[in-house]
Formats: sequence, C-alpha cells, structure tokens
Amino acid sequence: MRLHKYLLMMLLVCVGTGLQAQIFKTKKNKNADELYAEAVEATRAKQYREAIALGQQALKVRPGYTDAELLLGRLYMLTGNYTAARFYVEGVIKKSPGYRDAYLYIVNIDLLSGRYSSAEKYVEQALSQFKDDKDFLVKKLQVLDLTQRYQGGNVLADNLVERFPGDTTVRKSYIGHYLQAGHFYRQRGIPALAETHYQKALAMQPGNDEASSSITNMYLRNGSYQRALEQVNAALANNPSSYELLMRKLGLQQDMHDYPEALYTLQQILRYHPGDAKARSLDVSLRMEAAAWFANSDPYLLYSGILEKSPGNREALDKVIGMSLSRGAYREALAWINSGLKNSPNDQRLLALKLDVLENDRKFGEAANLAERLLRAAPTAEKRQRYTALRIASGRDYLAQEQYDLALSEFESALRETPGDTAALDMTANVFITRKDYRRALDVLNTALKVHPDNVRFLMKKSTVLAGLGQYDDAADIARSLRTRFPDNENYKAFITDMHLTAGRRFMQEDEFTLAKGQFSLVLGNDPENLDALNYLVNLESARKQYDSALYYADVALRVAPDNRDMLLKKASVYTDMQRYADANAINARLMQRYPYTTKYRTAYVEGLVSEGLAYWRRNSPDSALPVFRQALAVDRKDSLALLNVMNIYYGRKSYDSALAYANEALRYYPDAQPFLQRRALNLEGLQDYKAAALAADTLARRYPTADNTDYADFMASKGLRNQFGLYYLNSNYDYASSNYNIATIEYRRFFKKGSWAARVNYAGREEGTGLMGEAELYYTHNKSLYSYALAAFGNKIVFPQVRLAYSIFKSFGETEGELGARYLLTDSANVITGVTSVARPFGDFWVNFRAYLISDEGDFNTSFNLTGRYYMNRRQDYLSVIAGLGTSPDDRSRLIQFPQLSGLLTRSVAAGYQKTLRYRTTLGIFGTWYNQKIEDNRFQNQYDIYITVQRKF
Repeated sequence: MRLHKYLLMMLLVCVGTGLQAQIFKTKKNKNADELYAEAVEATRAKQYREAIALGQQALKVRPGYTDAELLLGRLYMLTGNYTAARFYVEGVIKKSPGYRDAYLYIVNIDLLSGRYSSAEKYVEQALSQFKDDKDFLVKKLQVLDLTQRYQGGNVLADNLVERFPGDTTVRKSYIGHYLQAGHFYRQRGIPALAETHYQKALAMQPGNDEASSSITNMYLRNGSYQRALEQVNAALANNPSSYELLMRKLGLQQDMHDYPEALYTLQQILRYHPGDAKARSLDVSLRMEAAAWFANSDPYLLYSGILEKSPGNREALDKVIGMSLSRGAYREALAWINSGLKNSPNDQRLLALKLDVLENDRKFGEAANLAERLLRAAPTAEKRQRYTALRIASGRDYLAQEQYDLALSEFESALRETPGDTAALDMTANVFITRKDYRRALDVLNTALKVHPDNVRFLMKKSTVLAGLGQYDDAADIARSLRTRFPDNENYKAFITDMHLTAGRRFMQEDEFTLAKGQFSLVLGNDPENLDALNYLVNLESARKQYDSALYYADVALRVAPDNRDMLLKKASVYTDMQRYADANAINARLMQRYPYTTKYRTAYVEGLVSEGLAYWRRNSPDSALPVFRQALAVDRKDSLALLNVMNIYYGRKSYDSALAYANEALRYYPDAQPFLQRRALNLEGLQDYKAAALAADTLARRYPTADNTDYADFMASKGLRNQFGLYYLNSNYDYASSNYNIATIEYRRFFKKGSWAARVNYAGREEGTGLMGEAELYYTHNKSLYSYALAAFGNKIVFPQVRLAYSIFKSFGETEGELGARYLLTDSANVITGVTSVARPFGDFWVNFRAYLISDEGDFNTSFNLTGRYYMNRRQDYLSVIAGLGTSPDDRSRLIQFPQLSGLLTRSVAAGYQKTLRYRTTLGIFGTWYNQKIEDNRFQNQYDIYITVQRKF
C-alpha cells in the first residue's frame, strides 16, 4: 500500500513537471519565501494548478519547507486529490506535531474522503495537543454525526454550548447535530426520540423552520392534528406574519373542520399578504366548505341560533361559551361572555369565566383589573393570590417589551396587595438592575431580605448590586457567608473570585493600582493558583514600574502553568521594561523555537533584539549594538528599525559601502520609505558619488517635497557641478578727487577633486587708457589638514600693476587654521615683497580671522593688519561679514594702483558685507568699505568702496 502511494506521488510530480519547467524559467532566481508568497496569491485567485507548481518549486529550492508542504496539502484537497493531500499534510504533522493548521487540514481531508476512523484519530491527537480547542471539538462532533453515534454527540454538543455559549459556530453545529439526529430517529420510526432532538434544536433557535416543520409532519402522520396546530402556533409566536406557517395552520384547521378559526386565519393571511392570489381564491371556497360541513349538524350553530332568537337563554349561552373554549377560540368565547354580561353585569360565574379567558389569551393586564374587581367585591386569600400573580404576569410582559415604568407599576400594585411576595420583589429588583439604578435595587433587596432573610436568590442578587455600586468588599462578604453555609457549592467560590477580579479590573481602569492589587491579592487568598489574578498583578506591577514584584508574580504563574505561552511572553516584556534585554530575548528565543510558525513570538524576539541594540546605541556603544541588530535581521530581514540602525552605525563609522548595501536592501521591502531614501542619498554622498547621490536626493524630494529634502536635493545637485562663471564690480570714490575708480572682472572657475583653478580678466577704464590684467588662481588640497593658495597676475601697466604674485599654505590644528605666505607686487614705481601670516578659528556660527602683513618696499618696512569676522547662516551658505584694517594690504584690490603712495600712510578701514547663496548655485554679494588715511598731522582723506559679486555654478 505504501509503495502504491509513493508511485502515485511520482506520477503526480511527473504530470506537474511541464508546468513547473515553464514557471521555472521566470522564477529560477527567486528564493523559497518569494515562491511561497506567489503560491499563496495564486491560491487566493483560485489558480490552483499554478499554485501547485509554485509550491513544488519552493520545496525544490528549500526541501522540508513546512509551510509550502502544508499549502500543497491544501491545494490538492481543493482540487479533489485527497491521496496527495494526505501525503503532504501527514508529512507536516510528523515533522511538526504542534502545527495546528495541519490537523485541521488532515481531518477535513479524511472527512471528505470518507475515512471517518482516521479523522477521529487525528481529532483525538489534536485535542491532546490543543486541549479544549473549540474547532477540534466541533470536528469531533461532526465525526460522531457522520458515524451516527448521536448519544455521544448529544453529550459533546451540550458541553460545547456550555463552554462557548455565545459562539456562532458552536450554535450552528449544535443545531445541525440535533436536526440530523431528529431526522435519523424519525426515519427509523422512533417519533419520541425524534421529537426530543427537534425540540433541542428549537430551544437553541426558536424560529428554525426545519425542526418545526419536521415535528408538525410527524404529528400529522400520527393523526395528532391538535399537537401539530400547537407546534405551528408556537412557531408563529416568533414570526406571526410568516406566509408558510399561516397557510400550514389554515390547512390544519381545515382538516380539523375548525372553520371559524380557519376563516380567522385566512383573514390574517390576507391582512399580511393582501396581494396573494391563492389566499383570495380560498376566501370563497373555504366559506363554501364550512357551510357544507356545518349545515344542520353543528351544535355550535344550533345553540348560537337559539341565542339569536332568545338572547337570555342561559343554557345555550353556557354551551356556546364552553364549545368556544374547547376549540381554543378565546376571542369568540369572550364575545359571548361579554354578551351575557350585558344582561347580567354582576354574574359571578360569567365574570370568573371572563377572567379565565383573559388569562388564557395572555391579556394579563385586563385580567388583573377584573381580578381586582372580584377581590374587592368578596375578598378571599385565593382571589388575592390570583390577583397578585396576574399583576406579576402583566409586569413580566411589560418587562419583556422594555416598558420598565409600566412593569414597575404592575409590580408595585402586586406588592401593595401582598408586600412579601418573592416574585414581585425579585422582578422589581430586576427592573432597577436592568436600568442600572443600583441604589433603588438595593433598597428593594434590603426590604425583601427583611421579610426573607435567608433567601439565597436575594442574597446573591444583593451581592451583585453591591458590586455594581463599587462596594466590592461588602459584596464579597455576602458571597463568603453563602460559601460558609454551602461549603460543597463551588459556584460561591467562583463568584467570590469573579467579584474581586471585577473590582480589581475596575480599579486598574481608574489607575487605582494599590486598591486593585488588594483585590487581586484577595483572589489569590481564595484561589492561590488563579492565573487571571496573577496575570493582572504582573500587568499592574509593570505599570507601577515595580518590576521585581511583577517578576515574582510571573514566576508564581509559571509554577502553576510552566508552559503558559502568554505568561512567558509577559515575563519577557517585564525584562524588557527593566532593560534586561538579554533575559527577555532568551525567553522570546525559546518561544520562537518552540512555536516557529507563530508570528507574535518571532515579532517579540525581533523587537527585543532591537531594544537591546538601541540600549547599546544610547550608551554610545555602536560596536556592541551592531551584532545585535544584525541578529535581529537574521530572524526578520525586513525589520525596518534594525535596518535603519545598522545603516546609522555604518554611516557613523564612515563605512559607506556597507551602509549603502543595507539601504538598498531596505528599499526592496519599503521602496517609498523616507528614512531609507535619505540614508541612500547620504551614503552615496559619503562615497563622493555625487551624480548618484543627486539622483537619490532628487527622488527623495519628489516623493517627500519638504523644505529640507528640497534643499538637500539642490545641495547634492550642486556637488556635481564643476564649472562656475563670475562677474565682479568694484566702485571707489574719493573725497580728494573728482573721478571714480571702477574695476569690472569676469571669471571662469573649474572645480576638481582636490580643489579649483580660475582664470580672470580685470578691466578698468581711465583717462590715460584702458587697463587690463589677467589672473590665474589655484586652490589645491594636499591632505585633510593642508592646502595651498597661489595667484599670478600680469597687467599692461595702465591702472593695474605690471606683476602681482601670491602664495600661502594653510594648516589646520583641530579647529584652528594657520597661514604662512608671501606676496610680490611690481609697478612702475615699486617693487614690493610682503610676508603674510594669519590665524583663523570658528566659534559656533561665527568665524574670526586675524592676518598680518610685513611689507618690504625697497628697504622700507611697513606693516598692515586685518581682523575679519563672519556670522554664517543657512547651513553656512550665507554670511554677514565685518572687517577692520590698519595699514594698506597688498591683497586690497582697490588700492593696488596706489600702493606705492599709500604704503607708508596711517590708514584705517572698516568694511561690512553680506553674501547670499541661492539653491547652492547662484551666489550674490555686496560689500562696502570706508578708508581713512592720515596724510599730514592734521590732514586726512577718505575713500569709499562698493564691491558687488555674482557667481553661478553650472
């Protein structure tokens, strides 16, 4: 048999090979998880053949992939191949005996293929693994029904409803079981058992048409028309306008020759269904049938005819009243009684008959009014008792209709006549409890207990009301006294436990943790192993940050139930709150290994690892955090927080390649996630791949167009620009000359990896001719702390110097930068060599530079000093500057032509300016300088400069 099974499986694999080969062409690069996910999607789309091929391919990539094997079992079941389905699902159960879904599938497969004994075996195995599991209990009931073991099914069905009273699936299974059992006994000619089972189904679902019609049909076959009619009337009570039920009732009344009631039923049908042609046609035919039946033979018609001729004939009146009552025609009987009372208003027998009719017709309010009239006329204990009972019955009707004020009025009337009536007191208390008016309910119950001090029902109800008022200790005292009186009744112990649990929950909701703990401690005093109380105490102590206490209660609970998964998970949560992440992760890891297919344990383990990694990160220990985050990713490679922190650690180490690899991996799972798009751009920037970084930053800005993202995209775009065009304009005015000194400059600058070079042409128009000067400038970075500046300029001797040379080398010492350099200036009248030194340092957003010049002019030595301060803004792209100078500097463009004449004068200068960069491409600047020169002891002259700059990268 085993050989045949394996041969069949080989055949199935061969049949699927062609389809698998086609799919494999496009799936060969995908891993098992991706193939499994596609198989699940194909299953949802009901593309079962493609799903089977994908599942087989997932198994080929990862042999022993349990989820894929179970999916294949389900797919073969859906396609009717039960042998193949059993092969895969049985394999899953052998490898993973705790896989719950596998048991559900194997039971369904066996039921569909008629292997009931095998199905029962697997149900029992499942129940040993998952004790009291609702779904497997329902499956067991299904097996019992299919094997016609209805007595055992009765016990199981009743237990199911008792355990899961509100569960829809259980209720449906219960009804289906009793209907199937009823059909079984009816077909075998055992009507008593059949009726018993149908009645159980009706008790669960009063309007069940299948059960009701089955009972009615049994009565009809046995000739029990009256019982069949009662059954139909009971069904009509829940659905009074049902066409089928009314037509069935009409047919029964015709069979019983109860034509008056049949005609009344027909009128009801026409009232509810006025357009029904069949009912309209019956209106005439039914009357003809009734006339033929009663003609000259019906005693009722004979006596009613007598009353028409002699209304006071008492014998005839009694006869028609009696016949109406015997047929259940209460309205008709009431009409005859009222007719008799017109002639004899105080006839006690007629009044008593009317009272009976009203009560039988459930007109309790009218009946109570009549009973009160009879009581007042001739008081007796029997009449008082009946009046009280009718008032209570009327109040119950109002209570069922939620007319609480009318119900209270009826109960109060009953209590005025019989103050100690237990039913009236109980119903009055129920009204107040239903309306949550616990104070008045308590008053009623206290009154009742004065009359009936040992009434257990009143004591229990008082305990419930006290709990509703928040007086839990008093409520529990009553329950404890009842337990003392009835020590064998476990219900009182359970009631005390529930009372304290309810109180504790309420106090927790109100953040009264101390009071809540007291209530839960009382529960443990009553039931030391109560897991609910222990669970609440763990939650409560965790909320109060009393973690040692929370661990104590968790350990107590685990001694009671060592394998309680929820409590283990909760203990791990307490460890997490205590920042004992290693202990928490040890528990979560065990849970994940024990239940590998339960997502919440895998999630808890990953979250614990991430929390542990974050703790290391907060303690500035990224080297310890990194392996923890990577361990989390080994379990769940899609965890976004772990991915993000691994990227951050690598970025902080400047390991941009590794960080970029994780960013790309994260974007596979979360292609639109803003943090991962940002990290990708930042790491590309760190790798100085500015072109790719600009594209990444542009994608980020398009998807999330915030000001920061847009600014960063502009910044990255500017990083890839290598060219710059510049225009400069200098205007100088003097208070000792009428002409201005203007210089216009055009510049081209090229950026390269280690710096930049520039070429400039300066133009100045003067009376003596047009001055031109060409300049070449270089900035070159030697290493991270050392760079050079060089300049060479040559002019045509008109306006500008003939030669101007400059060189400086800059060295960084932490945040401080030092400069050493030299300047050379050649004009018609001067040959100047200058030494330069400076010190610069930032202070937050401020930057300060002090520069000194030692000037040698053919044997004459002079000095010049500049102090420059800048305040940077907008990510250091814009700044305000202030410059104070003493002496004439060889770097001052506006004074180069006058340098020989000015170098010996005492010169003071003050300058201010502002530079603004737009989107990292266009830079605008404006600067103003005032010079004051002392040319004699009491004689000064002034110069005013305006300098405008425009630069554009491209």
